[in-house]
Amino acid sequence: MIRNDLKKSVFLFFAALPLCGFVFPSSKKNLIPRENISEQEYVTKGLNVEESIKLPSANKGKKSYFYKIDPAVLENVYNGSPENLRTAMALMRQNNSNFDESEKVLAFVAYSIMKMVWTSEKITWDAPSVTEDNPYTGALNSVERGVFDYSTGNVDFLTTLLPALVIVNTSADFSVYEPCEKALQSALSMEKDSVLANYLAAVLYEKKKDYATAEKYLEAAYNGASKTEEIALAYSRVLRLNGNLALASSVLEKISTNSSDISVLKQNAYIAFAAGDYESAELYVARVLQQTPNDLEFLLFRAKILVEKKDYIHAVSLLDMYARQDSSSIEYLVLRAQVQLDWSKNTTAASETVEKALRLYPDNPDALMFAARISSETDSPVAGKYADELAARVLEQRPGNQEAMTYALDGLIQRENWQEAYSASKKLISAGSVSSAVVEKFVKVCLKLGKKNEAYEFAKSMYDANPSDETLLQAYILAYSQVGTRDAVVKYIDSLMNSASPKLKSYLYYRRSYLQLTEEKSLADLRSSLISNPRNSDALFRLYELYYTKQDYRKAQYYLRQVVAINPNDSSIKKLNEALTKLIQ
Repeated sequence: MIRNDLKKSVFLFFAALPLCGFVFPSSKKNLIPRENISEQEYVTKGLNVEESIKLPSANKGKKSYFYKIDPAVLENVYNGSPENLRTAMALMRQNNSNFDESEKVLAFVAYSIMKMVWTSEKITWDAPSVTEDNPYTGALNSVERGVFDYSTGNVDFLTTLLPALVIVNTSADFSVYEPCEKALQSALSMEKDSVLANYLAAVLYEKKKDYATAEKYLEAAYNGASKTEEIALAYSRVLRLNGNLALASSVLEKISTNSSDISVLKQNAYIAFAAGDYESAELYVARVLQQTPNDLEFLLFRAKILVEKKDYIHAVSLLDMYARQDSSSIEYLVLRAQVQLDWSKNTTAASETVEKALRLYPDNPDALMFAARISSETDSPVAGKYADELAARVLEQRPGNQEAMTYALDGLIQRENWQEAYSASKKLISAGSVSSAVVEKFVKVCLKLGKKNEAYEFAKSMYDANPSDETLLQAYILAYSQVGTRDAVVKYIDSLMNSASPKLKSYLYYRRSYLQLTEEKSLADLRSSLISNPRNSDALFRLYELYYTKQDYRKAQYYLRQVVAINPNDSSIKKLNEALTKLIQ
């Protein structure tokens, strides 16, 4: 009975259509009237999305909904830039002062695009009154609700594109990403030079953090409308994120007609910070805060700049001010932990803060990275994980990140996982990270694995390429002492003594102490090492080892306590000192 009533209703609806002046394309299917509802709502109501009202195709030989409208007007709307939309409306008014229904719909579409996408632009025409029983206005109404409209039929460029406008609606969630991507790719296959379609695609990929793809689409949009503020700001932002700071700054300069424009000031601040120009960044931030003193984002950004400048006193003051409004943001927590570690030298407090950050944001790469840093510096777990485990989680999100790869290597070395450390160091080197610190670690790992010749050849090649680097020289001497004869190595070390800096001379004495044939001469070299550099923790630790072996625990502890003082965050050294204290008692 219900099905029969539905059939009657559908029959009466279609019977009335000719009286309304609406003509549908011929079809063997009965079409269900289109409502402004989502795909899910169609399913809930037992309707078929495929059976929503479909307009005639815009292909050649077939009439489209806008077939009466000047093609030049349509092309300008399809382009979708602010200037092209204004041109389209001017042409339409010029051709006809009294709009028919299709012209009203097109004017409403152009008005809505300006209102939703190009918010900085002035709209030079009024929004006409239109009915909602067409896919164009229906899609726009769905966009305003944060819903992707699946029911437009995708019969032409606008019915395909308009649902994807939801990507600029801040209330829409990530569930719209996939349908928007499909719609935009389809729209761009029809109009590859559409500024609007390229811009929307860029917004989508930026939200997905695919900045390389976003830049490609923004470049196309920018080439078509370089004076549009939304495009220029987005292009500059993505260029900055991709490391192209010079072009990012150049793009901003072209729209900086008003030096007080807050959006431009913010972008310039971020670019200056990324370039390491903290003085300029702080000036831009100060100008932003002059206009918007309650801007918490830039209050915290100013604190971040001050931390980079090592102006911790003023940074802490700003952090305290920010915490009164929000003490749980991830940016605040990571910055607070950094101040606690770098300024207060309070490893415990820094660990507790970053652990709080990880409880609130368990997958945040910045919190994970800082936790890995603390673990690598303290040789102890943070949030139950060691540096290599924490860094591995960062690398899942940021493959190839060299800072994370370095922390991973540190953790593997600390846990004496030499084989994995070897692989990790090889990856770092092949990725182009051949800093002196990485070379030193690689040599150490190779020697632990018995790969003495590999360690020597690599250290020699690196030192030969940069003989002024003392860290590389130290790595070379360490490797050489494992493959060369004792006399040859001692002779080489002695040849460097006279011209060596105090720090290098301290290392040379320390390394020579391992080659001496008597304990007395070894102790003499270690004392000479400390005369050249009293803070040489390697020499101090070597003295601890010698006296501990002799069971002279008092002297051993004397030197070990100095190592603890120099490396207060090293938990393994602290444990040795605690154990020795118990032994003496």
